[in-house]
Parts: sequence; C-alpha cells; structure tokens
Amino acid sequence: MTKQQPTPAAILKQYWGHSGFLPLQKEAIDAVLKAQDSLLVLPTGGGKSACFQVPAITINCLALVISPLIALMKDQVDALKLNGVAAAFINSSMTAAEKLQVTNQLKARALNLLYISPEKLAQERSLNFLQTLRIGFIAIDEAHCISQWGHDFRPEYRQLKELRRHFPDISIHAYTATATPEVQRDIAVQLDLENPVFLIGSFDRPNLTYRVRRKSSRHFAQIMEVVRRHQQESGIIYCQSRREVEIIAGRLTEENLAVWPYHAGMADHERKRNQEAFINHESGIMVATIAFGMGVDKSNIRFVIHSGLPKALENYQQESGRAGRDGLPAECLLFHNNADLLRWQRALNEAESSGNTTGIAGAARSLKAMSDYAHGVKCRHQTLVNYFGQTLPDKPCGHCDICLDEMPRIAEPLICAQKILSSIVRQGENFGLNYSAQVLKGSQEQRIRANRHEQLSTWGILKNESLEQIKNWIDQLISQDFIRREGEYQILSVSPAGRRLLRGEITPILIRVESDSGSQAPVKTDTTLTTIELELFNDLRALRHELATDRKVPPYVIFSDAALNDMARRRPVDPATFNLVKGVGETKLKDFGRLFTERIHKFCAERELSVNYPLAQKAERKRKPRDKNHLSESEVKAFACFAAGLSIKETAAKLNRALSTTSSYMMTYIRHHNISDPAPWVETTVIQEINETVSELEKDPEWGGRLKPIFVKLGERIPYDKIRIVLACRREQVKK
Repeated sequence: MTKQQPTPAAILKQYWGHSGFLPLQKEAIDAVLKAQDSLLVLPTGGGKSACFQVPAITINCLALVISPLIALMKDQVDALKLNGVAAAFINSSMTAAEKLQVTNQLKARALNLLYISPEKLAQERSLNFLQTLRIGFIAIDEAHCISQWGHDFRPEYRQLKELRRHFPDISIHAYTATATPEVQRDIAVQLDLENPVFLIGSFDRPNLTYRVRRKSSRHFAQIMEVVRRHQQESGIIYCQSRREVEIIAGRLTEENLAVWPYHAGMADHERKRNQEAFINHESGIMVATIAFGMGVDKSNIRFVIHSGLPKALENYQQESGRAGRDGLPAECLLFHNNADLLRWQRALNEAESSGNTTGIAGAARSLKAMSDYAHGVKCRHQTLVNYFGQTLPDKPCGHCDICLDEMPRIAEPLICAQKILSSIVRQGENFGLNYSAQVLKGSQEQRIRANRHEQLSTWGILKNESLEQIKNWIDQLISQDFIRREGEYQILSVSPAGRRLLRGEITPILIRVESDSGSQAPVKTDTTLTTIELELFNDLRALRHELATDRKVPPYVIFSDAALNDMARRRPVDPATFNLVKGVGETKLKDFGRLFTERIHKFCAERELSVNYPLAQKAERKRKPRDKNHLSESEVKAFACFAAGLSIKETAAKLNRALSTTSSYMMTYIRHHNISDPAPWVETTVIQEINETVSELEKDPEWGGRLKPIFVKLGERIPYDKIRIVLACRREQVKK
C-alpha cells in the first residue's frame, strides 16, 4: 500500500504552523502542482514564499528559486531549516567546501529548495550542472526586476528569458509584491511564460497607517516625534543621499538610540555588519538609502520613515511595505518638499538628454504618481491600490491621515482654487510653482517687480497664508489635474479641467497641511495587548532573543511578533495548546515548545494568572477599518459625560484623558448626534459673540475657516475649545 501524499494544507500546518491559507495562496500552490506557468502578485507580508515552498515539500521535488540578494537567501534558508525544511543556497559568499557540501546534497536528492542568484545562474558551468538535476519547477522572486517598465529594473534579470530554452519541460512561476498591469504583462513576455495564470492579490495593507507631511526647517525634530512614538521597536528611515544618512544616523546616535547606517558608499563588510545587526536586534533603527531593503525579511518593523520623496510610487509601496510584515499594526510616514521632486525630474531630464531612454517613460509615469500621492487629498490606501489597477470600498479606511481627519478640508476650496488659477493665467502661464506661490503671497522680490507682477490683481491675494501652505495647495491642484507642470523648468499651466473650475463648474478638494507631526495620534489597533499581556510578550521576546543568539539567526526566525502576541493572549502551558499558536509547526513545537511553555507557566504562576485560554475566549483579533458609526469604549464614556452637560475640561479630568483627545470626542459627539445648539457647554453671550465674529469673517474670501482669526478678533479671551464647539454646531445647522 503506497503512502498517501500529504495535502498542501497539512504541509502548511506541519512545517509553518498555520491552520489556513492567506488569499490566493491556495490558487498559487495549485498552479505549481499542475505545472502551469504563473505570475503571483501579493503585497509584502502576503505569503508569497509559501506559494513555492509548500508545493516543493508536497510533491517532494527540488525547486530552483532565483533570488536577487544574498542576505535574503540566507534569511529564508535559515528560517526554512528551523521549520524542518531541507533547503540550501549557492552564491559568491560561500567557500569551496560549503559549495561542495550543497552540490553533494543536490546529487543525493536531499534538498527541496535551492536558492541561487540570477548572476550565478547565468554562468555556463552552473547551468550545465543544474540541467543534470531533476528540477520540479522554477520560482523567480522579485520578478518585477525583469521589466524595464518597473521601478527596479535589473539588466541581469533579462538573462532569465533563457530559462525556457534550457528547461523547456519545467514550469516557471514568477512572484513579486509590486507590479502595475503593464509590468505584469511585461514580466510574462520577458520570461516567456506559456499560457500563464495571473493571480493578482489586493495591494492594500490595512495594518499600515499612512501619513504624509511636508518637511519643515526642524526636520530632525519631525523625525524624532515619530521615533518617540515607537520606543523599543524596530524601524527604517530612508534618506535621499549618503550624506543625509550619515547626518541623521549621527544625530540619532547622540540621542542614545541603537542606530545603523547603510549606503552604497560604505565598504561591503560594513554594510553587511550593519544589516545583520539590525536584523538580529529586537529593536533599533536602520538609516539607509534605497540601497537597503529588497527582500529584507525582518517581520517586526513597526515604522518606516521616508525622509524625502521616493522616485516612484512602486518604490514607496515596496519600501513602506517592509513595515508590519507580521500583520501587526505599523506606521509609514513620508516627508517631502518640492526640491525632492525637482531633483528626480532633473535626473530624468539628464538621462533623456544623454540618450539613455530605456525605461524613461515608465520612470516619468511613476514619478508623477509619487508626486500625486504626496500631494493627494484622498484616502492614501485608496490612492495606492488605484495606481495598481484596483479599488477599495468608498468609505474612510481609518488608517491614513486623510481618513483620520488629520488634514482638515478648508471651508471655501473653490474660491481659493480660483484665486490660484487666476494668478497663473495672469502670469501668462509661464512660471514655476515657487514663483507663482510668491506672487500669491505678495512677495516684493526683484524678479516679481521686474515682471511687474506686483501690479496683478492676484498679487498678494493669499497674503495671510504661509508660503508653504500656498505651495501645497498648488501641488494639490496639480494632483487633481487642474494645473499642469511641464518641461525642464516645470512651468505651470491651467488644464481644461482647470478652465472649468475657473467657471465654477467643478469644485476641488483642498486641505490644510501642517508641517509638524507632533499632533498625530499614535497608531491605534484592536490587536494592542493589555498591560499584563505586554509584560508577558516582553518576557517571551527576551527568551526568543536568547535562543536566536545561540543559533546565530534573527529573532523573528525563531517566532514572529505575531506568534508572541498570540502566546501572550493564550498563555499556553502544554503542548496541545501551544500547538494552536499561529506559527508553531511540528519542528518548532519539538524544538521550542517546552522552553516557551515553561516560561509562560512561571510567569503566570508568579502573578496568579489563569493559563491555556480557550480559542473561543481568545479569538484572533482582526484589524478592520474604522466605522465612523461605531463608537469606542472611551467615546461612549465621553458621550455620557457630554450628555450630562460636563465640559471638555471636566470630562477630561473624569476620564483621565488629554484635553486634545477629549476635544476630539466632543467633535465626534456633535457630529454623531447632529447637535446644532452649543448651549450645554458654551454660555449664551459667548455663542452670540462667536457667531457674530464668524459672520463678519465669512465676508472675507481670504478667511478660509481658520480658528486663529476668530480667536484674535475676539481679543484672545475665548478658549479655542469653545470656538470649535460653536463652529461644529454651525456645521450641523447647515445640514438641517
């Protein structure tokens, strides 16, 4: 009687400890088992690797995995070995003895997965040897590198087209996290895939909170505000130059933080040392250029900061996607200014002028998409997936600065936009963004006087706004296609849609943008551990670090943060319950089960805590977009206080909340119940004063709904929170 072949689901549980497939994993595995060429596009953290690792074990064959980075190969092979999978790699970092050992394993058919670089594969000697082996299928990781339309084109990947000729009877499968529809088609053509199945997953990463801010003169302070929100956690800061890497890394070191720089100007051994240090530490910050990152497997990165604008939206999607690979919440914050965009545009112009036009069209399109994202006024999640040809439900995601109302819309966007477009027209549509903004601000610069533009009716029409805010509004109008920016000097002109806006036929969205990030709320999540669970999590993290150090592997290879979170909630103290933890397969249960359950038992015994929480009580907590009709527990408590007539200050004291937080609860309360009368919280005479002042300011087209002019006009006597309450109630009156 022959032994029945295990199912992919059984393999997934046995080796990886997962009880179910992620979206499209089963379909991708089926394509491999059926020997049908395929292209799989899944976001970072979507489980692409399992789609070629699982079938290699299921049918007990040798899978040839082509991977671009030595560090990635090592990390994946280390993780596979800890899971009990027979895997190895061959690359230039190995000694002759190490290569011979792998060769002998291959000859003995003792491996299920062999990782190799495209450069090594291109060597005739390597190809000749591989053709003597019984290879089941070929998997190509980071497949977008083969497309000149992609953001990360690598000429050496072009050689992979020869795979079909050398291995005509073997199926080929391509995997990537980043590919527009155009790039997807190009990958299939360049690899000569035969009637491939296209499996395109959602590009959305709902566990990531996206924010965008303009750089201010205190840019390092902006960075530190984010870093302080993520103390004792891992993060990456991407910089635009080697010099910036050195400066920021140096200043972070002065703050007594664990920091490692990384850029192409460093010696190979320095880069390798710093990358390994970052990967092997539980916390700390990698400050790097884009030379760092492709294939980085560290799963517990909790924040990614971009210190400047990337050159392509694909780059940003991939680099920011290195956060939260374990599915837990993470924050992605992009800082930018117009100088970033001009630098990338200049590089494109220089490349085109030199005759190096390969990939220029794709790069220009990607740069425009990146700029539109940075200056966008719509949901960040929606914007990202739209670029990759997908859509999300048309409702607030709850996980970006736009949907969290951190970037408030201005009161009269049409009037403001008409002022800007009128000024551009009166300038003859012959100047760039900075110049146009200075005219609107009312600058007396010599160039403006030389052009007699101080005599224009639109000169100084936005004099009460900051220059940065005016520039940002122009950028927002560009992103909405009301203004075009063209040519080497990025001259502004009004588009056909802009002409319609001038006639009042279209109303834009304009938001007020702050340079600082300090007012942002921390990333909220319903996967947050309780105080005691967090204490246990940190204790288990210390144990994980000890084991990782002994085995000379990154801590997340032992167990991911998601697995430790699950342990902290379940508190398993016997093998059966520990086996229910996600990420615990047979090998890890055998190797680490006793150590972790004993640690948990000791922790719980010392604190008289119950153990072995049943699954029903500790069900997996899924992160969902915030439903604005659903109230948090804190909001419910605050609403009860407001209904009883308590002020913001009284409610804050009663609930032990910050005044700013309680003020936001009040605004939500007013919107939720459509309250149009502020009388319970504001004195009648004060309401009348505020209303009269607002009525006066509404006659001024430059007011824009700002609070400060109201505060100043009232002699700075009436607190901002009372002004906010009255304005919120006025908005509800308009709705009725």
